[in-house]
Amino acid sequence: MSSPVTHGWSVDVEDWFHILESDHTPDPAAWRRQERRVHIGTERMLDALDVRGVKATFFVLGWIAEVAPDLVAEIARRGHDVGSHGHLHQLLATLGPDGFARDLDQSLAALSRAVRHDITSFRAPGFSLGPQQTWALPILASRGITLDSSLFLTERAHGGYPLNRNRPFDIVLQDGRTILEVPVVPLRLGRHDLAFSGGGYLRILPKPALRAVFQASELRGTPAVLYLHPRELDPDQPRMHLPMARRFKYYVGLAGVAEKVAMLLDGFRFGTLAHVAATTPRDLPLVLDGLT
Repeated sequence: MSSPVTHGWSVDVEDWFHILESDHTPDPAAWRRQERRVHIGTERMLDALDVRGVKATFFVLGWIAEVAPDLVAEIARRGHDVGSHGHLHQLLATLGPDGFARDLDQSLAALSRAVRHDITSFRAPGFSLGPQQTWALPILASRGITLDSSLFLTERAHGGYPLNRNRPFDIVLQDGRTILEVPVVPLRLGRHDLAFSGGGYLRILPKPALRAVFQASELRGTPAVLYLHPRELDPDQPRMHLPMARRFKYYVGLAGVAEKVAMLLDGFRFGTLAHVAATTPRDLPLVLDGLT
């Protein structure tokens, strides 16, 4: 493996019915009645990583830790980092500060019980920590979160945080505390941003194109942060009744994900987000002044 850059491998551990902002998503009260399939894709992901000796960061819903604690414990047992993805997979703007604090506390308690240690990393559902949700950062710091990967550095469906950074950086809070941010950085092509490292773009890009954009990131010294979901390694999952555009975005390219996972793992160097941060020079800090 000749890759000069260590990219981040991250997994958002949620089930097939955890779709944001859809009238067809079942209410959390009904989640336990849904067919549970999160273990299928998670175990396939773990096996693919094990074969190559790669460690990753798994951001797990607290709800998953409540209903499948053994699965979360297995992730940790295999040597991977476990972080919080919130408890009930809700957007930060929907929760507000008080609701977010309660949701975060629930997730941290459930995850800590499953892995038997404190949780110190976080990713917001839908990367929904944008410029209007920086109130969440002091809450994260107050709960012992030291690494965040919620900032998606371009406009996107759930907000995004357009910011001119290419590598991990410190977020400096008003009281001087810091949180290490490992953001998702798009590939900037002229006036356009290509969010190639996850979601529909990763699933729709042909393998040669996907390989080329990872190489382009390496040429500029930028670690890509890959983000996948267990459902993407479970092409037989049930299909939800979604509007045509959402259905395409959610299900396009599922059959080819396993081959792309293998291609990326065999062709590039990956590690946990903490490892990426430890081996990459920091970008300029983001100093929150209370006006952001």
